[in-house]
Amino acid sequence: MPKTSLKRFASHLNLIVDENFGKPVADGVNKHIGSIKAKTTFDFGFRQGTKDSILIARTTRLGQVLLTFDHNTIDERRYPPCTHGGIIIVKDKHWTIDSVVRDLKALTYSGSRKLTSHCVTHLFKDRAVIYQHDGRVYEVSF
Repeated sequence: MPKTSLKRFASHLNLIVDENFGKPVADGVNKHIGSIKAKTTFDFGFRQGTKDSILIARTTRLGQVLLTFDHNTIDERRYPPCTHGGIIIVKDKHWTIDSVVRDLKALTYSGSRKLTSHCVTHLFKDRAVIYQHDGRVYEVSF
């Protein structure tokens, strides 16, 4: 991986917000969490309905971590850690903009934000489960 990509992950968590969430979630994250910068898939020129595999493959080059709630087609088995820039899957079935912001803020304050780079993170309202490339699984309670 180029050195410039590592620098992107060092000071901020750069999110590419899946089209399922859209601009309201990206705006909520940008407004309430200073250490996370969020843009939508459309900001990067992706069209509606872009295949998950294409989007996830581009996360490394873009220096982004994908934020999605699509747990049906995106998981650590289909997209193993270190094959992408990172994936955060919100597991709350009844999410709101406020709940997504709250959960991301809790992840940031737990000190585990840096572990999400190139890994698959399942984000719950009270914890995060982070699958890493070496087979380790971290569970962080908020």
